[in-house]
Amino acid sequence: MKKVFYALILFLFLVSCNKADKKKEAAAEKAKLELTYDRVVGVGMIVPEKDIIQLSSPVNGIVKKILKSENDSVSVGTPILELDHQLEDAKVKQLSSEVATQAAQIKADEASVGEYEAKYENAASELQRMQRLLAKGAETQQVVDDANTNLKSFQSNLNRLQASADVSKSRLNETKAVLQEAQIERARKIIVSPVNGRILELTVLVGGSVDTQVSLAQISPEGKTIAVCEIDEMYAGKIAVGQKGWIRNVGSIDTLSTGIVYFTYSFLKKKSLFTDQSGEKEDRRVRTIKMFLDQPEKLLLNARIECVIDISGNPKK
Repeated sequence: MKKVFYALILFLFLVSCNKADKKKEAAAEKAKLELTYDRVVGVGMIVPEKDIIQLSSPVNGIVKKILKSENDSVSVGTPILELDHQLEDAKVKQLSSEVATQAAQIKADEASVGEYEAKYENAASELQRMQRLLAKGAETQQVVDDANTNLKSFQSNLNRLQASADVSKSRLNETKAVLQEAQIERARKIIVSPVNGRILELTVLVGGSVDTQVSLAQISPEGKTIAVCEIDEMYAGKIAVGQKGWIRNVGSIDTLSTGIVYFTYSFLKKKSLFTDQSGEKEDRRVRTIKMFLDQPEKLLLNARIECVIDISGNPKK
């Protein structure tokens, strides 16, 4: 009888302990869920605020000189490399010579015009003088007619010289336009930086060919370093501008930098930052957000990170 009694007590004790363990597990799971609800985790990348620029050439060519190196700082218009431009140089030189020759011709034409303008004015004065003498009977009609013919001859030559000068000016303007086009073509052989920033990578060598469709350098624009993150669509509605957060290496709990959400896209899209995560679903969509970082100095651009956003203070909508 005693054995039965002790067995019953032991059974009740074990049942009680089992219930207590289940309560503890339930409490822990609840706490875990509450913790998860206060934070949203997404994958991200460290990038410049204005994004990395993939620099391409506007023309095909062969690299003649490389003027800058990786990690060099550059300003807008700073030459980075030169493509071979011998043909362009020759064309610019030839057209410049033509411009100089045509400009000299215009000066000669204008001098001739000036000379005949003076002769025309003298002939016009002479005609008037002959006409006055004819009126007084001191000169014959033949002399007046000869003076009038002489004036018309000067007028005809003057018109011809002015037309020639106009043609020369028009030809000069056309040559200058062609020269300007040739200078632009030559300038396109000098690849310059479009922004203030720092060269991250150069992918060309002297003597190598450059294609307009291929990037030849990467430039990090001057400005802030940010984190661009993708948040799963399940939690996308919980994200708002102004929320605080932090970033960490994937799989780590150590904080690399704190930050604040300053921009959120107003639509969902397919994953684009990283699509090689094990077990990910192709049909899942994400919301992209951007974070300003408080300690960006030691972060590597293009580094893969996790973004943790604190949504506990998310305003009610």
